[in-house]
Amino acid sequence: MTYTWSSDLETGNAQIDHQHKQLFEMVNALWDAYQSGKSRQEVEKAMEFLEVYTTQHFAGEEALQEKYGYPEYLAHQRLHTEFKRIAHRLVTELSQEGPTDKIIGNIYSTIGEWLVMHIQGDDFRMAAYVRNKEDEAQKK
Repeated sequence: MTYTWSSDLETGNAQIDHQHKQLFEMVNALWDAYQSGKSRQEVEKAMEFLEVYTTQHFAGEEALQEKYGYPEYLAHQRLHTEFKRIAHRLVTELSQEGPTDKIIGNIYSTIGEWLVMHIQGDDFRMAAYVRNKEDEAQKK
């Protein structure tokens, strides 16, 4: 059970795609750490790192949206804020209850599924808009 990066997840923005690949690697690393019997601290460390990296990634996406005046910026930002809230709740549950099958499975599926849906919907639209604006700027 892994989330696999594939070309159908590419937005066309090299930086964003690179960060998305890393997010997939991290969510899979969390799963692998749990499945291979790593310590609770290692599993929690992987989850916390994923939470921090996601926040950094979102900040970069939002800066790009602001730079190009993306009309759906506020809605996109709200989605990021909601995801950060969900991720924080999952980190708290993991910290309080420890890495159980139920919690790790919930973390893995919640984060993985959210990423896929967000990339293929919201991020595709945003990246297309940014590409269009960059193309317009190059023609001037």
